[in-house]
Amino acid sequence: MAKQILAGVKEQSLNEVAHYLMIYIPFDEDMCSYTDAWLGELYKNSYPLVSKGMWSAVINLKTHKLLNWKPEYGSLYFQAKVCDSGTYFLLDKDKQVICKIAGYVPNGLIPEADDCGDYIRLRINHDGLIENWLEKADFSEFTDGAEIVNSIDIDIEEEPILDTKLEFTYSQLMSKLLRLPKFLQMEIGKVLVANASEGFEDEDDEC
Repeated sequence: MAKQILAGVKEQSLNEVAHYLMIYIPFDEDMCSYTDAWLGELYKNSYPLVSKGMWSAVINLKTHKLLNWKPEYGSLYFQAKVCDSGTYFLLDKDKQVICKIAGYVPNGLIPEADDCGDYIRLRINHDGLIENWLEKADFSEFTDGAEIVNSIDIDIEEEPILDTKLEFTYSQLMSKLLRLPKFLQMEIGKVLVANASEGFEDEDDEC
């Protein structure tokens, strides 16, 4: 698990210095879910904070509010099994990055604290308030064993949308294809149509 902390910050209390948390995790429909107040699943194209296969959030650590949450999203419960594929940044009051973790969920800060660093579970109100945010934050996972640096590496390793090593069902493949930019969807569609046409031409020749 890669950790970095800005030089000079380690001597200070992160409870005072850290004002915001930024989270970036891959959004996999098999591992992540949104449910409403009735625990009803929300379907494709109804995933707040998801863009290009990534779920990203900015949380005010003082008010426990999601800054990029919109009232029209409503009140939702978000759950994600992240394992070691997330990236987490702590920011100061001027929104300058002061710490980074690339790896397991720092559950001393992010709910749920009783798991093994695999899950994120958030009860989000319509105004962005996270109801189950921990009252007593534990920042030790950001400091223990962290590399002290003069500049934080802000690059994020994004998992590929399509992994050729995996086998997909039709619905899974279509779901992943629909996450691609529109122009790529169109190009892939053209190739598929062209390949299908060649197949028909070959069959006609055999006849």
